[in-house]
Amino acid sequence: MKISATPATYRNVLLACLVIVAVGIIASSENLYAIGLDLMAACEIIIADFPRLGMLLFLLLAAASSMLAFFSSAILVPVAISVWGIGWCFVLLLGGWFLGGVAAYSVGRYLGRAIVVRIIGEQRLGVLERRVGERAGFLHILLFQSMLPSEVPGYVLGSLRYRFWTFAGALTLAELPYAIGTVYIGDSFLERRGWLLISIGAAGVLLLTVGYHLYRHSARHRAVTH
Repeated sequence: MKISATPATYRNVLLACLVIVAVGIIASSENLYAIGLDLMAACEIIIADFPRLGMLLFLLLAAASSMLAFFSSAILVPVAISVWGIGWCFVLLLGGWFLGGVAAYSVGRYLGRAIVVRIIGEQRLGVLERRVGERAGFLHILLFQSMLPSEVPGYVLGSLRYRFWTFAGALTLAELPYAIGTVYIGDSFLERRGWLLISIGAAGVLLLTVGYHLYRHSARHRAVTH
């Protein structure tokens, strides 16, 4: 089986670059940065009145972003950092992404393959199922989850009834660098540290590139041995 670069891989790299460029432009523009601060201030006032509800809402939005392709919780990160600090923002973001991944896995496992087909498409699901398989090792599952948009792997692995604890461990490790990078990008925006934005962006693109080649090697190895 030939493993080539997938549109999802290119999309991840392109999206990472676009986010870094957009944040950098906003941070370097006095007017855009001022508008961003005004919006964050308005959100902070609301969250300050309902702190626990605000945390719960951020957690749920992060979970939703890992299940739905059209929504990203990254835009809320600067507000979360400003209100709760880097540590709590990181915990809530990673925790939300983990809960979203588990929810997607549960949909695939307990609601059935027919539901997953309606979400991601039958042809795409079939291709991904063949690339993974029910007995794939931890490293392959880790790379599989790292290289695909976060809303996809949980559904696929759930529909395959893949081992939950292996899936959960790989999910945590796969989301960890993305959570760290997202939080520090948000913090760099608040502090207007352009050099750090560029460094994180370059590191993210490098990580995606290396991860993809490792995933391709792992997929080729599985194709040969199976």
